[in-house]
Amino acid sequence: MNVSETMIYVDNAATSFPKPECVVNAVSQFLCEVGASPARSAHRLSIESGRILYEARAGLAEFIGQPQEERIIFGANATTMLNSALYGLLKSGDRVLSTNLEHNSVVRPLEALRRKHNVCFDLVKASPTCVLDMQELESKLEGAKALICVYANNVSGAVLPIKHIYHLCKAHNVIFILDASQAVGHLPLSADDADIICASCHKGLYAPSALGFMSLNPFFDENNLDSFMQGGSGSLSEEISQPHILPDKYESGTPNMCAIAGLRVGLEWIKERGLESLHTYQMTLRNYLYEELKQIHNVKVYEVEGEVIGNLAFNIEGKYPSSVGLKLDRDFGILTRVGLHCSPLTHKSIGSFANGGSVRLSVGAFNDLEQMKRIVEAIYHIAKES
Repeated sequence: MNVSETMIYVDNAATSFPKPECVVNAVSQFLCEVGASPARSAHRLSIESGRILYEARAGLAEFIGQPQEERIIFGANATTMLNSALYGLLKSGDRVLSTNLEHNSVVRPLEALRRKHNVCFDLVKASPTCVLDMQELESKLEGAKALICVYANNVSGAVLPIKHIYHLCKAHNVIFILDASQAVGHLPLSADDADIICASCHKGLYAPSALGFMSLNPFFDENNLDSFMQGGSGSLSEEISQPHILPDKYESGTPNMCAIAGLRVGLEWIKERGLESLHTYQMTLRNYLYEELKQIHNVKVYEVEGEVIGNLAFNIEGKYPSSVGLKLDRDFGILTRVGLHCSPLTHKSIGSFANGGSVRLSVGAFNDLEQMKRIVEAIYHIAKES
């Protein structure tokens, strides 16, 4: 489907769209000219596929300052990587901390580990403006095995003080797992920002869907992290046990080479334009929406105290977010995300849970100011009907 000139896509926090032309071309070229699996055969197409995989891994390692490329692990998505980290690390009797700003890809595995594997978890509270209670966090670190939290919240866009959090974790000998899905490609991210970093590639890195990664800090001992899955790795096939070498220990099965081919050039696209420049542009659009929407009668914009990314949540008094989102799409061609955004704890924190969540606008590199003006005008018209 061609992108309509009148359609406005502001659901980039779910999946960035459209993709850069170079990404589309790279995926098409892989499908048409390569198509083979890497590290499975000795023929020329398998070797070419392996080269693309190697270059994507090396490119991502460079992008996040990871000096050991083999510590970049690819998987199906961020959810798979987060489950790999949690299930690979935590054992019966362990206690883990998290926050009430997390996605269900963190909360649900923690709940399953609690019910089935005797793992305890505590949630650190955040204010209605998404500020973490750092005193509570520090007081609960003693005796914990790990802490897992987002870099940036997927509903409000609130950015957490991850460097301070990691400093506290190291002081208490607690392993820090960072969910950087919303932040990577928008905010600076370094392999030494956490012990384990998990993220998706189809948002800020512009890859196709169904690709995520996990990065292990060079000083993190991988012997403390069991492999979540076992299977074919293309290496040491004579052994019945999973190889211990990296990245093979954590990568089983055929990788999504279409998405990896797209990631390889998506990283180059970001590098050419500059991470800071892209983020500044998107924040200009987000700030315009914020300033204009908060002036509209009956519109509730959920405030964030501190740094944010390009996500903005709002509701219209007397209307469910689902009906607002439907009207924006049907009558104005504006594509948003409505509901709980797989983050019900966030909505309980900001006060939107009882209303069924919120409407989320998440701007991207391919939006422009004229589109933002159309969004404001559309929301104004819907709010007038309240």
